[in-house]
Amino acid sequence: MSQFVRIDKENSQKTVLLNLDLVATVELSQQSDLLSSGNDSRKVYTTFLAPDKTAIATLHFDTIADANAWVHQHLGVEL
Repeated sequence: MSQFVRIDKENSQKTVLLNLDLVATVELSQQSDLLSSGNDSRKVYTTFLAPDKTAIATLHFDTIADANAWVHQHLGVEL
């Protein structure tokens, strides 16, 4: 049985379901000058990758602690 998590996009009526069974790797990165999320207050992002390293989803967070808490809650692992 697949495990899905609902992700509501900011400033959009779109909702995404992320299939956690497809996630093989989670990368945690600091916001850089080269990457803009459209919201300067978002400092950290996590990228969820499939086994072939294809990016499935990227989520932006205010702090590293927020990103770690989200991953821990939904995947049961510590970053």
